[in-house]
Amino acid sequence: VDPLRILFCGSDSFSIASLNALYDQKSKNHGLISSIDVVCRPGKRVGRGLKEVREVPIKQAAQNLELPIHEIDTFTGWQPPVPDQGPINLIIAVSFGLFIPPRILGSAQYGGINVHPSILPDLRGPAPIQHAIIRDRESWGVTVQTLHPKHFDQGTILFRERFEERIWPRGTTPKFAKAGSGALYGYFERQLATLGAQSLIRTLEDRLYIEPPAQLSQTSNHVEQTPKAIDHASKIGSEDRRIDW
Repeated sequence: VDPLRILFCGSDSFSIASLNALYDQKSKNHGLISSIDVVCRPGKRVGRGLKEVREVPIKQAAQNLELPIHEIDTFTGWQPPVPDQGPINLIIAVSFGLFIPPRILGSAQYGGINVHPSILPDLRGPAPIQHAIIRDRESWGVTVQTLHPKHFDQGTILFRERFEERIWPRGTTPKFAKAGSGALYGYFERQLATLGAQSLIRTLEDRLYIEPPAQLSQTSNHVEQTPKAIDHASKIGSEDRRIDW
């Protein structure tokens, strides 16, 4: 099996954990990963007069690792880079936000995979961590799936891992009551980002991306049982910020 020449598409701190894990593997195991190129969205102008440019966090992380960076706002007319070692053969998207079209996926020998912070199919959508908090999920986790050519979060599930921790035990004081909901979200995002990075590396080491099965057994070592509750994690809007007193 050829070493992986990865096109990594990311944006935020959740995706940074996976990028760092991939870089560590590249440094230690050149037979697994030979190159990493990073794709991110361009910075946006913010503030009074739109004078300040706010870059996506993954860009600084990629610069710190001295990885090639490609800033795009659309895949229309864009062609993947060709590293010195050969053409890109795997695309990895983690909290990216842009749909990766079939043209790009088809150009990579092994297609694409994604790390999603929920136990799919539960909380499929753009805001799984927020909705897990809203719904007081007892079971958290991450899923590594293939990138579907037409839909978000509907690829073949390759690996799932659970993270068991209630937001706070019933009848006790919430551990984040003084810190606020931002600290609560940040805590679980960090936990799931670490778990997602570990699951991604496990998926690559076990070569699960080479021939994704049509359906994995519920007793497989790589898949936990499908969750009983299945909800959609839609984008958080103004209605979600209302408090029901």
